[in-house]
Amino acid sequence: AAEGTKQLSAAYGGREFAMQVKGMEMSAYESRGAPAMLLSYMTCDVGAHHNRSWAVLKDLELGRDKIEGKADVVIDLQHKRPFFDILGCCRFCWIETGVPLEDYAEIFNAVTGFGFTVDDLLRVSERVWNLTRCYWWREVEGFGRSWDMPPEREMKEPVPSGAAKGLVVPPEKVNALLDEYYRKRGWDESGRPTKEKLTELGLDFAINDIYG
Repeated sequence: AAEGTKQLSAAYGGREFAMQVKGMEMSAYESRGAPAMLLSYMTCDVGAHHNRSWAVLKDLELGRDKIEGKADVVIDLQHKRPFFDILGCCRFCWIETGVPLEDYAEIFNAVTGFGFTVDDLLRVSERVWNLTRCYWWREVEGFGRSWDMPPEREMKEPVPSGAAKGLVVPPEKVNALLDEYYRKRGWDESGRPTKEKLTELGLDFAINDIYG
């Protein structure tokens, strides 16, 4: 049990009750009425955690049952969240009080003597995200699209009560979201970063690791 519900259910049965992605249980937020949050859980590099992309608020703003524009939202947040990890800063000043990203870049440049813009630092975040993906491809046998899929219950059992009652993100919408996400990231249909994308990001050294 200490290894998580994925391993437990594989050993003893009941996989349909293992609410996890990539071996991590889904954290914090109900995502059946929140497609962007669900996509965040699906594509998070550590499993189904909100730490990399807290997109549930965008679902409320853009519509709980809409998938349009949600892939862009998730990618944007997935670049902004590691932005703070790269700098070694707490992200809550940005999340809770709206401290501009430009202030972080200015402080970073003052300390290091560099001349990075916010876009430069977000580009570093994109490189981190793609390199992490390459690690998954290199280290995990059989890694691919199936590892980004949510539990079946997430796609088939509607929310039973509350403001999101009756909502669910069905398989066709889940796959449409994932297709759009992969395309916008420059990954192939299996979720593998393309050679072109890795070269563009200066990560061509990883090509042999994931393509052989």
